[in-house]
Amino acid sequence: MTRFLGLALIAAIALTGCQPPSGDGGSTGTTGTNETSAPAVSNETVPAPVEKPEMKEEKPAPPMETPKEEAAPAPAPEAAKEEMKKEEVNPEEAAQPEPVEGVEGLTEKPAPEESAEMKKPAEETTTVAAEASGPVEVKLTPENTLIQFVGIHKGDKPDPRTGKFGKFSGTAKAADGKLSEVSVVIETASLETEIEKLTNHLKSPDFFDVRENPEAKFVSKKIETADDGTVTITGDLTLLKETKPVSFPATVKVGKDITLDAEFKINRTDFGMNYGTDNVHEDVTMTIKVGK
Repeated sequence: MTRFLGLALIAAIALTGCQPPSGDGGSTGTTGTNETSAPAVSNETVPAPVEKPEMKEEKPAPPMETPKEEAAPAPAPEAAKEEMKKEEVNPEEAAQPEPVEGVEGLTEKPAPEESAEMKKPAEETTTVAAEASGPVEVKLTPENTLIQFVGIHKGDKPDPRTGKFGKFSGTAKAADGKLSEVSVVIETASLETEIEKLTNHLKSPDFFDVRENPEAKFVSKKIETADDGTVTITGDLTLLKETKPVSFPATVKVGKDITLDAEFKINRTDFGMNYGTDNVHEDVTMTIKVGK
C-alpha cells in the first residue's frame, strides 16, 4: 500500500512540472520537442503491476497411521501344552451322543416298551370275564346262523341232496359262562336247494307242505354242560303241526358272543313226513352253526 501511494505522488509531481510557466504565454511557434509534448515515460512512472498472491498447492494430508496391535506374548511352554490337551478330541468320546439329561426338553426317560401282553389293559381280562359270567344274548339271523339239512337216497347211489332255510329268527342266551336257552322260528317257504325241481317238490304236501305249515320251530327245554365243554341240548321241535322232543350234542363257547356248532339226525317220519320212504332215507342230517 505504501508503494502504491509513492507511485501516485511521483505521477502527480510529473504532471505538474510539464505545464508551461505563466510568463511564457506570449511566445509563438509551433516547434516543440518530445520533452514538451509528452512526459517522458520511464519505468519509474509506470506503476508496477500488482502481483497476485500465488496459490499454494495444497498437499493431501498424510494418511493416519493405524496403531499397530501389540502382539500377544507367547504362552509359556507349560500353558501351551495344557491348551493343546484341551483341543485334542478323543474320537470315541466324540462318537458318543449327548446324554439325555443334557438336552433341554428330553429330561424325562421314556418308559420301557411293553410287550404284547403288557399292552393289554388289565381291566380287559376282567371285563371279558364279567361279560362271560354275566347274561349274554345273541339274535339268530341268516347273517350269523346256518340251518341246513341233507337227505340221502337209498340204494347204490345215495345222491345226497342239501337244502337250507333262508328266513328265520331266534335267540341264544347264556348265563355264568354257560348256554342257557336256544329258540328259533323258521319260515318253511324260504327252503332252497341247488336244484329248482327238488326245491319245489320239497315245498309240496309230499314233504314240508309250506302252505299248510308256514312255520317250523324249536324251543330248548334243558341244556346240560359236560366237563369237556360240550353240551347236550334237549327241546321241542314242531314240524308239520307235530311237536316232538329231540336231543343233540353241540360245541358251545360263551364270551362276548355265543358260538354253537352241532350236527345230528332226526327221523322225518316222526313228524308225519312219510313220502318216498322206499327211495329216501327216513333219517335227515341237520347242521346248526351259530356265529358262522
